[in-house]
Amino acid sequence: MQAWFSLVKKEFRVGMPIFLLAVILYIVALLIVGITGYRFGYTMDAIGIMSLFWGAGHFFFITVYMLYSLGVERKRLHLWLHNPMHAGGLLTAKLVTGTGYLVISLLLVSITAYIGGLNFIEIPEGTWFKLGVLAFIHIVLASIDFSIYIILAYCIFLFLERYMASFLSGTVVFIGSWLFIYLFFWLFGQSEAYLTITEWGSIDLGYVAQALNFDMNTREVAASLQGTETQIYIGNYVIELITVSIIFFIASWILDKKVEV
Repeated sequence: MQAWFSLVKKEFRVGMPIFLLAVILYIVALLIVGITGYRFGYTMDAIGIMSLFWGAGHFFFITVYMLYSLGVERKRLHLWLHNPMHAGGLLTAKLVTGTGYLVISLLLVSITAYIGGLNFIEIPEGTWFKLGVLAFIHIVLASIDFSIYIILAYCIFLFLERYMASFLSGTVVFIGSWLFIYLFFWLFGQSEAYLTITEWGSIDLGYVAQALNFDMNTREVAASLQGTETQIYIGNYVIELITVSIIFFIASWILDKKVEV
């Protein structure tokens, strides 16, 4: 375990440049929007709106972080993979550090969005805070979830790269990814079988809103976030957790057994 913690410390150093770049880009965007908004008398409103969109963009944060971090390791792949630790431990260390940086960055953006958002959205301060916490948690979970699919794609890319040129390997992975999306998310995701195993344990967003003392406007906002549906299903979360766990295991196995030389 001590070795894994040492690895996490090393990963924080490796990932620091991409984290700093994300923070600097946000500060630059904040200054541009703030100065532009000031000229028209809507400084905080503009900052709040921009921060909300910037926060939503954190869905891709860990994916970008992992691609950067794995790209760094690719240059010294033989050293990274000759670490006595299992590939699952190596990838988990990167996921943990990526999540840590995501939380810090998203917290910074969320505070700004919260302060700015109070000026242009007529929601009680307490409700605004609770909505923000729910959104924060779901962005973090969604970002981790999506990044695991990308990790599998990257491991397949590294495996294929042993037998073909990088461009051809990347092309195969790109086409294969779209085929997977079509088969798994489009065809299977809309099948009766998928709905049967995922649509259980329903939670009414209206009751959630009431339990958290949201007012009616906020309940409408919560409902609109789910499209025409006002329910979410625990089954969706459980099945997705099982799915990404299997995908993470496959990615670790490929890295351990097929990429390592």
